[in-house]
Amino acid sequence: MAVSPSSTKSLTLDQVHARNQELEQALARALAARDEAEQQLNEQRWFHETILNALPVEVAVFDTERRYLYVNEQAVPDSEARSWIIGRTVEEFCQQYGYPLELAEYRQQMFGQAMESGQVVEWDDITPGTEKPRIHHRAFNYVASTEGKPALMLGYGLDITERLAAEREMKKAKEVAEAAARARENFLANMSHEIRTPLNGVLGYANLLAKSSLQPQQKEFVQVIRSSGQHLLGVLNDVLDMAKITSGKMEFEQVAFNLCDSMGQAVQPLALQATQKGLGFYGQPLRMTCPVPWVIGDPHRLNQILINLTANAVKFTDKGSVSVGGFLKSETDTHLTVEFRVTDTGIGIPANKLAHIFEDFNQAYADTTRRFGGTGLGLSISRALVEQLGGTLTVESEEGRGSTFAFSLTLPRATPSKVVEAVSAPESTSNSLRAKRVLLVEDNEINRDVARLFLEGWDMVVDEAVNGLVALTMFEEQHYDIILMDIQMPGMNGMETTAIIRQHADKRKAAVPVLALTANAFQADNERYLAAGMNDCLAKPFDESALEAKLTALLAAAPPKPYDLSQLRASAQGREAFVVKIIRSFLTNIPDSLQGLKEAAAASQWPRIAEIVHHIKPNLAALGITAAEPMVARLEECRHLLGASPAEASEVHATVVELVTLVEQVLEALPEELPQE
Repeated sequence: MAVSPSSTKSLTLDQVHARNQELEQALARALAARDEAEQQLNEQRWFHETILNALPVEVAVFDTERRYLYVNEQAVPDSEARSWIIGRTVEEFCQQYGYPLELAEYRQQMFGQAMESGQVVEWDDITPGTEKPRIHHRAFNYVASTEGKPALMLGYGLDITERLAAEREMKKAKEVAEAAARARENFLANMSHEIRTPLNGVLGYANLLAKSSLQPQQKEFVQVIRSSGQHLLGVLNDVLDMAKITSGKMEFEQVAFNLCDSMGQAVQPLALQATQKGLGFYGQPLRMTCPVPWVIGDPHRLNQILINLTANAVKFTDKGSVSVGGFLKSETDTHLTVEFRVTDTGIGIPANKLAHIFEDFNQAYADTTRRFGGTGLGLSISRALVEQLGGTLTVESEEGRGSTFAFSLTLPRATPSKVVEAVSAPESTSNSLRAKRVLLVEDNEINRDVARLFLEGWDMVVDEAVNGLVALTMFEEQHYDIILMDIQMPGMNGMETTAIIRQHADKRKAAVPVLALTANAFQADNERYLAAGMNDCLAKPFDESALEAKLTALLAAAPPKPYDLSQLRASAQGREAFVVKIIRSFLTNIPDSLQGLKEAAAASQWPRIAEIVHHIKPNLAALGITAAEPMVARLEECRHLLGASPAEASEVHATVVELVTLVEQVLEALPEELPQE
């Protein structure tokens, strides 16, 4: 049976047309979505690249094969070069731009470290440049990974060429400034020495002359010499103090003292000056508001502040009065906050000068120096001292009506018992100096004469040496109770001479007290002298009482024994025979042990060293040789030392020498504890 066309399923033209429209609309929507996605992607790419290109660092992304996936403009400014570099390796980049192969290998090595560690790796390299002579990079690399996606290496770096150049310039400038500061300090130190040395002779002879029989006019002349010399010394000290302050080398002691008593004694001479000038002088002691004004600090520097302010008040006041007061502002269990005020009725300070009076070498009036004298450093020094002590210095003044200077400080408390213990010292008396033999080592004839006259005035026996070599010869031939040692001498200086004295074979002679006589005024110098083996220092110019006090204190201080038998005697419970037995055993047996210890050290027999030290350890402890404990502990560790490096061997040998020297000192001094036979 035939099928008629009318029965066949077919689309009409209208239906086909409608279907085509639907397909066209779907295609248009798909194309629009694609365009929108591309636009969003481009916007994101533009956003990220804008940020990355704006960064002041070089940014690059690599795949695991170290091929470039991205670089920003900071890393490669040229757009064509940036396009070329994508997909290239680091080696290809270096070859293209003529960089050495070593640079590529080094960068690959850093990439490998980042890959292996998973941590940020920091590294530096220097890239030879074409336009720039050399580019110093500081680079950072780390791995960024996401699950299901290949790992990426992110690198970023900085061109630190200019920064390094700036740092070099800063370092050079710092070195120049430090050299200038050292030169200034050396100049001031040398000038101080050159001024103090003859000034010591001037003031020394003036003091000696004042003790002789003089006519009234001669006494007046001597007093002028002494006051002029003291004024010159004050000016010199002011200049040195400013040098210390500006170089940051101002030294501050930390001792316990009575703040009220100390500062009251400091201004007492100025009260006398005010009275002699016809001024009223009024004071309010700190103890009126603070019954227990014990503190820890630097009494010399605190007194210096108050003396400067009070001296200015007396100097610039022709009529009226000067008043000085101490006041407690607040207190805690650990600290006191105090204020000191100095008020005068003097010439005052103009309002337009108040802001400048604390500047160096600045005075309120142009003719101040001519009328009143001074350097203009007192107030600037006082302000600097107060500020370095953590306080403030203020001024209120009215021209023609006077001034008030005040400073406040917060200081740690100290109990009176601690103060007494801290400041107690042997009483200075010439009786303890009588018949003592002293070696005076001084190359300056005038200063030698001054010191000799002082010493002979206390009935001391004086031998004189003009330099270090002569002093060593005399020291070898004669026993001395004390040595006065100048520092700067031709040929061999005082420190070198003292070092040789301290190495003398006779330990008792080597321990003779040495007092440094120095024209240097810096604390660092005194520390060097003490480190060289000197016992104390006395700055020139010195007066008679200061020298007497130093000598008395040094002669009264017996050298400490290198052992302590108190524990041994306590264990003996009064049986002195037991103590003697232990001492004799020590004197008999220890020398052999020391010899074995030295031989073991010479042969580098480390376990043997530990064995000997462990064997004598109880004997050292029994005699209270506590200084040996750290040496013994170090040498006992040698039991674990099979092979020693040169540094370790050197340390062991040095410790052995140190221990042997200490025990030999004990062996030399210990017979004094045995009964006389």
